[in-house]
Amino acid sequence: MGKVEEEIKKSISYFQSGYEDKYNGSEDQFEQEELEDIIGNVMDYSITSSVTGLQLESIINSLKTQYFIVPGFQRKFVWTKNQIAALALSVIKNVPIPPFYVYVDNKTKRQVILDGQQRVTAIFLYVYGLYFTSESKREKVDFPAVASLKERIEKIDLEIASTELETSILDIKLNERRELLETLKNEHKLIPYKYTISDQEKNSHDISFSTFDEESRAFLLRHDFQIAVVRCSQKNPQKTYANIFKVLNTGGKILGSQEIRNGVYWESYLYQRLFDINGEDNSPWRKIYGKVSDYSKDIEILLKMLALNHYVQVENDLVEIRYVGTFNWGNIMESYSENCLKLSNEVIEKDISELLCYLGKLEFDGDVKKCNKAVFEAVFVALSQTTLLKKIPTIKLSWLKHLEEETEIFNKVLSNKASVQERLNDTMKEVCQDYAEYK
Repeated sequence: MGKVEEEIKKSISYFQSGYEDKYNGSEDQFEQEELEDIIGNVMDYSITSSVTGLQLESIINSLKTQYFIVPGFQRKFVWTKNQIAALALSVIKNVPIPPFYVYVDNKTKRQVILDGQQRVTAIFLYVYGLYFTSESKREKVDFPAVASLKERIEKIDLEIASTELETSILDIKLNERRELLETLKNEHKLIPYKYTISDQEKNSHDISFSTFDEESRAFLLRHDFQIAVVRCSQKNPQKTYANIFKVLNTGGKILGSQEIRNGVYWESYLYQRLFDINGEDNSPWRKIYGKVSDYSKDIEILLKMLALNHYVQVENDLVEIRYVGTFNWGNIMESYSENCLKLSNEVIEKDISELLCYLGKLEFDGDVKKCNKAVFEAVFVALSQTTLLKKIPTIKLSWLKHLEEETEIFNKVLSNKASVQERLNDTMKEVCQDYAEYK
């Protein structure tokens, strides 16, 4: 295979430097109080974990049968071709790879992948010799459907190679193969791909799974990966699982806080609706935020708005945040997500309808396309906590920009409870004053 030391170094760096994510911003850094709350929650329950070895072939089969679940709201696939090749090289050269972390879903008893979906998907694509039609087309993979298509193509290839077919039969087989490839391309954005690495002399080496002989492929399929399974004795352990994985990620920042919440609460009605709203191509929300975030930062903003509105009450024209516990954004989003597991879909939909009403009344006037997140959420809460949200015909984005730039409310945006409460009260006054005709 030539000199591949540099490629091996690259592959190791992918697995040791937090390659799954690159975040900036204080909201993803755990404050001491939040970390104490996280650890306190984890300490309250009996938690067990076990690390087992699972062969590559078993991982592929678990994806095909959906015994391994990639949560519906996890980020899309973001790895490049070179990263997949580096992982493949690590398997070939037996470079140590960190374990996948999973928990057991109480309903289905299947294993939900929280940390490792990028590597799992990369392994799958490498074994089946596939990659996306372009870097911009990378997304989550439908493992059962893709595996079925690729295996049918491989079966046809074997039939063509191993027998002399009549011309008419050969034409039928070739046409079927073309149709299967078109389905892979059009429906799944995947095409056949050869994975290569370069040595120090810049010589390229094809390390695609299909290039190895049958004995070598069987050897690679027996390669062991570590799977860390975490279990909790709690009846509804979602919050505990979320906190466990937060603790796991405080050092490496492999997953962001919202991605962890997505992975834990992915089956809840609240998160299904959030994903619906976030996925609408031409919605006002997409126009404001831009393209879908690879790391669920857009979903996090929507969740934050709902959670804040949920814990706010207005009494004697004053806004009060009624949250029991240490107030920070992570805690209120976590608590709201957990509470919604106990609420009916109808109750949750009332919260969602407020958000949809707000988004639906936004008017893009002039050159204003964006606004500060703090303004966006404060105006939503202020309007929602009055009767104004239902009454006013439109909410001009230029007006939100006016609040941001021409009032003192948002000069210094702090996240402690007193500052947030003061900001909401000041916003409420501006809202009631500027929309007085609709009261």
